[in-house]
Amino acid sequence: MTAPHKLIICLICLTHFGFTQASYKFNSLHCSVASPEVGKINVCEIKAIDRYHNKLSVEMDLKKTLTQIEIHFKMLKRESGGWHPFFYDMKMDVCKFFQNKRSFFIPNIIYSFMKPFTNLNHTCPYLAGSVLRLWEFTPNEKGVLGVFPVDHGQYALHSDWYGNKAPILELNGSVLFYK
Repeated sequence: MTAPHKLIICLICLTHFGFTQASYKFNSLHCSVASPEVGKINVCEIKAIDRYHNKLSVEMDLKKTLTQIEIHFKMLKRESGGWHPFFYDMKMDVCKFFQNKRSFFIPNIIYSFMKPFTNLNHTCPYLAGSVLRLWEFTPNEKGVLGVFPVDHGQYALHSDWYGNKAPILELNGSVLFYK
């Protein structure tokens, strides 16, 4: 067998079997409202699908109209000695994001996985009486791992949400990524 044929067979095996044959489960989810006058959390839960997969749901009722929303999110990885910064720590104006998603590369990739599961899909304002939700979110494993190839372990996403420049919500969760 010639060297090019061996290379092609090797690439086919790697593509088919891949290095990222793994699964992940949401490990924890914590939602807390910083400003009860702005809204309240109705649902903040993780539900099992089967032994290896689960889905999360978050739902919030808005009591006040929000004309400006900003998210500060950071990703962490659990290693010896506790949680350590991993990949991203950024702030994003949600209203500007929905005006031009292409100018926010990483948030746009993350949003592409969440889009089918959320009604947070338009620019500001978000009116009082609205229900914001991320419902039964369980992203495509191969899609996520294709964009974010990561080692096995435990990862966390911490997010602080600000409405009209005041803290309104904190969403924190972790994911266990395993073979």
